[in-house]
Amino acid sequence: MTDNRESRRKRITLLIIAWSFSILIGVENVPHAGHRLLTIFSSPPEPQTSLIVGAYIFLPLALLWASWAYLRKGKHPLVSFPIAACAIFLTMDYLLPYPGPVKKTFLMIDEGRKIYAVGLENSGDAPFLTTQGNPIGISLNYTMSMPAGGKYLIQTHLSPTSHPLTPEDAGIDQTGSALEGLMGPDEWLTVPSRTSVRRVRNATPRFIIYDQLKSEFCLSSLAKDLMKDNPGLVNYRVEIRVGGEQTFLDQIALLHFETRNSYDVRAFYESAIKEHMPLCSL
Repeated sequence: MTDNRESRRKRITLLIIAWSFSILIGVENVPHAGHRLLTIFSSPPEPQTSLIVGAYIFLPLALLWASWAYLRKGKHPLVSFPIAACAIFLTMDYLLPYPGPVKKTFLMIDEGRKIYAVGLENSGDAPFLTTQGNPIGISLNYTMSMPAGGKYLIQTHLSPTSHPLTPEDAGIDQTGSALEGLMGPDEWLTVPSRTSVRRVRNATPRFIIYDQLKSEFCLSSLAKDLMKDNPGLVNYRVEIRVGGEQTFLDQIALLHFETRNSYDVRAFYESAIKEHMPLCSL
């Protein structure tokens, strides 16, 4: 009697484990299978795609239930079957070219570990000069150490260190950034492992704009009005935000340094006037 109850308990437990892993396999494979299924019904249909969908959906399920049928009769099914189920699930999961929820979670955790290992080795700053030698911004340079290779999202932001500025201050946008990079604030960077990357970023006030079509700087028509609340001679805090391709939205490593030199936005404006910088076209 006791043996029958024990045998029944094992069968129920093994069935619960088998159905749980079946659901996990289905959930994990649905995003990739759904993407592939769209091309099955396209014109003309693609038989090869249907085989791929079948392989990713039915092959792991077939292996899972075959293992259940075989191992449930073994000596220690409550140990051997969960191990086999985990091995089948993880193997198929990491073979997927399109990551499902579980694989994506592991990738996000690994990406988070990678970006937090990035360090700042050295930094510096100098006036950003035109071809005539007049300052119109700040030239920033810094070196980042990247122990893990991969693809990184680099964002550079600047803000004055002397006092908090309002969005109405000269050259300040709604995020509180006084200056902007010439090539835009965001940049994807792909590097090998154990690499040190030296970067140079040139920042100008928002009223001095680089016209990529004409390959020259131009002056905004609102520049004079923006100069009414010029903050004066100040240092800047440079904040470097490092993200990853698979990281969570709030996973950002922060590196920062302060400029050694002080800068006056009015001096940049006066340089633009001195060089007769053309007005930006609307």
